[in-house]
Amino acid sequence: MHSWIGLTVAQVLSQCGTAYEEVRLVDEPPGKLRELAFVCRSETPPREVAVTIQYTSSLFSARREWPRPLVESSKIIAVRGAP
Repeated sequence: MHSWIGLTVAQVLSQCGTAYEEVRLVDEPPGKLRELAFVCRSETPPREVAVTIQYTSSLFSARREWPRPLVESSKIIAVRGAP
């Protein structure tokens, strides 16, 4: 999973066999999208992970809504297993 650093969200979801619709967007503080949580289905057994994405001002949304292409093109900068 650490080899995901530098990849895009779309690339990692493809490797994991995880649909975008299954991803939980984590914005902290509210409006600043910084992390995604999902189950990597290609792991045995499937494993819940969280990835930190490289933040840019385009990832701020007062309405807490982000276009899918923007999220999918975001670069991953850190990976951790869910607690």
